[in-house]
Amino acid sequence: MRLLSSLWQACKGQVKFFTVVLLGYLLQACVMPYLKVGGVTPSLLLAVIAIVTVGYGRLRALWVGAIYGILTETMMPSLTLLNLTFYPVSAAFMSMFFADKSEKRLEYERSLGKAGRNVNPYLRTLGCAAMNVLLYEIVNVFYMYLSGAELSMTMLYDSLTDVLATAALTAVMMLPVRRFLGFKRLQHEPARTHAHP
Repeated sequence: MRLLSSLWQACKGQVKFFTVVLLGYLLQACVMPYLKVGGVTPSLLLAVIAIVTVGYGRLRALWVGAIYGILTETMMPSLTLLNLTFYPVSAAFMSMFFADKSEKRLEYERSLGKAGRNVNPYLRTLGCAAMNVLLYEIVNVFYMYLSGAELSMTMLYDSLTDVLATAALTAVMMLPVRRFLGFKRLQHEPARTHAHP
């Protein structure tokens, strides 16, 4: 019994992580099409990628992007090869801006007289999700334009709706998902007092 308990403690984090990734895809495929906002389906996949990017960093974000790209391309095809290439590339690219900075990078920034700290993870998660969707919509519109579709205000309106709806979805789900994955509540830094000579 003790062996099973130790094994569960060792694997618990990975099981939770893959549960979130799998549920993200299943809910996107089976539930999200019925929760449209203004005729547009928010991207739960990009919301999960944003949470993983900020919580775990570049490598896991790339792997989740690759998994979602393969699954989406095979199970929910739209424009040929768009999903297969977009998800991993976008996840890797956005992680450069939104993943935690390394200790080496923070120390370098401090040596230049900058604050040398990571921005609030909730703000970074929202920003990462919004930028991922914005990039997706830009690529999607450009792809359709090259395919001969005529650009219209409706297309631009749908793109903006997708960005806002996905950001709102991310805002609602990021706190409970982060708690489920084991990320603790943010602790506010105590106010620094300066001793007067």
